Amino acid sequence: MNLIRKTKHQYLVSLTPEELTGISNALNEVCNGVHIADAEFQTRLAYTREELASILQRLGESFAADNDDSMEVAEAWSDGGSVQVRAISVSGDPVDMGAQEALSFAALITRCAHEAAAA
Repeated sequence: MNLIRKTKHQYLVSLTPEELTGISNALNEVCNGVHIADAEFQTRLAYTREELASILQRLGESFAADNDDSMEVAEAWSDGGSVQVRAISVSGDPVDMGAQEALSFAALITRCAHEAAAA
């Protein structure tokens, strides 16, 4: 597991498939395996059984999501009057671009900024 970014209210982490499986299995056991009385569940785990079951479901959906073998994502688009930019590496390292890729990405961001300004 790599901690990519930490803020006051969120953590962005990178997990291997094995780590995600372990977390998912542990949640499944807590929600569906070992018996913890409903009256004690939230006190002991800080979440209701339903809240943890929802997290478990979202983890399962992430397993089912399409696999993208690329290690980096660098994309931009306009959304109404704003520009959305995503540059992520699965390990938390900076996205590595050659000079031409960086110029193309800058041109994409500029084009999106013009689209957003026109909206």
